[in-house]
Amino acid sequence: MRRTFAASLGAVVAVAGLAAFTPAAGQASTIVTPSVERARVHVVKPGHSIQKAVNKARPGDVIQLKAGHYDGGVLVRKRLTIRGVGNKTVLRPGKKDHCAKAGQPGMGICVLGHAKHPVKDVTIKKLSVRNFKETGVLGYYTDRLTVEHVLAKKNGEYGIAEFRSTRGRFVHNWVERSGEHAGLYVGDIANARGTVVAGNHASGNAMGLLIRHARHVKVWGNSFVRNCTGITLVDDGQRGGQGNNAIWKNDVSKNNRVCKPHDPVPALHGTGILLFGGDHNTIKKNKVKWNRGKLPYSGGIVLFPGVPPQNRPAAHNLIKANHVRGNAPYDLVDKSGSRTNRFHGNHCKTSKPRGLC
Repeated sequence: MRRTFAASLGAVVAVAGLAAFTPAAGQASTIVTPSVERARVHVVKPGHSIQKAVNKARPGDVIQLKAGHYDGGVLVRKRLTIRGVGNKTVLRPGKKDHCAKAGQPGMGICVLGHAKHPVKDVTIKKLSVRNFKETGVLGYYTDRLTVEHVLAKKNGEYGIAEFRSTRGRFVHNWVERSGEHAGLYVGDIANARGTVVAGNHASGNAMGLLIRHARHVKVWGNSFVRNCTGITLVDDGQRGGQGNNAIWKNDVSKNNRVCKPHDPVPALHGTGILLFGGDHNTIKKNKVKWNRGKLPYSGGIVLFPGVPPQNRPAAHNLIKANHVRGNAPYDLVDKSGSRTNRFHGNHCKTSKPRGLC
């Protein structure tokens, strides 16, 4: 279990030392419209280069995409808005992958900063990212990255993900069939400073949402259904652990797909909300129903220790007022390695050990 969810960052670690990428010169396929307060709107037509518009734009500008198909692999290093007109604005793999030239191949849109200079106030909205080998929308060293009303479908690792980032907003997205890891991901940050995951729908993924080695994330009003696991919170053994996250009023139901183990992810099947370690998390007022499996950590809401070799217990977590019914083998499972977790007012029928309902 040492590498269970650990090192899923992959080559992202290399980004911090990269110099800014400068694409080959060429005429941008944009129409530039002056806007208020010096901001400009760059209109990009189907088949033309989003990257050229991004390179040409000044901080604060808007890249407006029409309905149609565009090449992905778009690299963003400045404050911008990239906005489509809905799911008919589609980014898919193309001939030029600008994220690859910055060390991040296989991304739809990559927003890449540095440890001392995060990219701030980037917004990605009203578009679709499909069929990318790695991740649909990736943020690395960002602050206030907003991803909203995005359809992320059939991407290889993650649908929408941010690493080492603060104050992100993932809202009203639809994430389907992200192959190896999770539909939505927040991780590798000691204090996410209230990153919000709200109003999203995630289905057909290995994990609907994965929070790994992160604190102070707020998750509410989402639908995590028909994944292998709905929500997974992981202490992967790194210094600082995982915790202080708030999970409330989510629908976490029928996450019964079968995901075979593959490095670095273990087998997953039939779990609603799963804590591998972590402390001071609040799991409150969620609907967790009909998650059924036969793995040691299958069930409704399940607490286990973190990954080896530290095996830190899941401790001081509050599990309160959840509607947890029809899960198997149990609605509530506490194998956390700690007696400090609190279970109060949950509506459930079965638990291990007995007496948690």
